[in-house]
Amino acid sequence: MQPIKISQNDAEHVGVYLPNLSNLDAYCQKLIDDKLHPYIALRVWKRNEPVFSGDYGTQSPNGEPLRPDAIYPLQSVTKAVTATCAAILQEQGKINFFERVQDKFPEFTGENKERVLLWHLLSHTSGMDEDEIDKRFSEQWAAVEATAVAAGLIRKTKQKLADAFWDDYAGWANTLKMPLTRLPGTQFSYWNFGYHIIKTLIERESEMTLEEFARKYIFDPLGMRDTYWFLPEEKRGRFATCDPKFKGGVWINSEGMMTSNSAAGGLKSTMDDIARFGRMYLNMGTLDGVRIISPATVRLLTHNHNAGLPDTFWLGRHLGASWGLGWDVKENKIDDLGMLHSARSYNHGGFGGARLLIDPDYDLVVSVYIREQRAESFYDNMNYAMDILYSALNQ
Repeated sequence: MQPIKISQNDAEHVGVYLPNLSNLDAYCQKLIDDKLHPYIALRVWKRNEPVFSGDYGTQSPNGEPLRPDAIYPLQSVTKAVTATCAAILQEQGKINFFERVQDKFPEFTGENKERVLLWHLLSHTSGMDEDEIDKRFSEQWAAVEATAVAAGLIRKTKQKLADAFWDDYAGWANTLKMPLTRLPGTQFSYWNFGYHIIKTLIERESEMTLEEFARKYIFDPLGMRDTYWFLPEEKRGRFATCDPKFKGGVWINSEGMMTSNSAAGGLKSTMDDIARFGRMYLNMGTLDGVRIISPATVRLLTHNHNAGLPDTFWLGRHLGASWGLGWDVKENKIDDLGMLHSARSYNHGGFGGARLLIDPDYDLVVSVYIREQRAESFYDNMNYAMDILYSALNQ
């Protein structure tokens, strides 16, 4: 199918230069032909008009072509949806982002932890450090494992011990008791578990599961019919899998991924569905006459709440601290989305190659999945693709 969805006359009205849009199509196909990625899916909307819809490569290691309605693991793009659910609860008067975490979860104990507010969890400035917590749990597990080896436990029994350790000792209660590594609000430090705390709060206050809440207030009103945490059996044939040798391949292909209810990374969706979510944001909380959140809430969630905080080095990369509530805010940050998106743009990426970008300055929404192969890669070639796309925009 032709990926360019707009005529020359419409392109001039919307502000798109078609020859450069053709370059984007050719570039995506070359990445597939050169075997740098097994599949790529890309949707582009400008001024609420679809201008590009491309699907390249194969849906699975078996070789069938990538389906236009393929369902993808969004991973951390999930956080934008979870934050939106929390914001809806705030609009309903059931929570307030300025509340202390400790007031909602008394078990969140330790020095200075009474200073951690709900918005700190959403902006990754709680003072909790994911790497440090993982290091502590790994050290504690090493001691448990050494005792098991000394006792001569067989492999199967040792695996049961490991499962119990990570489910229990390294679970909810003990994670909440982990100490801060810095004062809240003073440094950006990405913390997935903060979104699990937000999920628990949403479920307590709404008396619904996170999936039920999102379906009632976001997915169904927006017509996002292929977006799930628990992917139904009848739709799993549309799920995009990959070679287990590729980055995260074993997990991506697993039953655990199909049923993951993680508030930080469990959502599955099509590129078209998640683009509708992005278009709702671009239109200040409303799409096709259906209001999901208020313009004030859109501004709250997409505003940089970390102004003045030092830049950080994260996952081996230099990453500025600018972050909204559930969104990665561009401002002056140099990131892996190329050099041309505006300072007002905001996005979220997901492990494996997912991305949702909203750029108000260009009236632009992009949903994209460029499936990574290398274990050490982070959004390989995303910057090239996005720079080609922006070069096709006239205004």
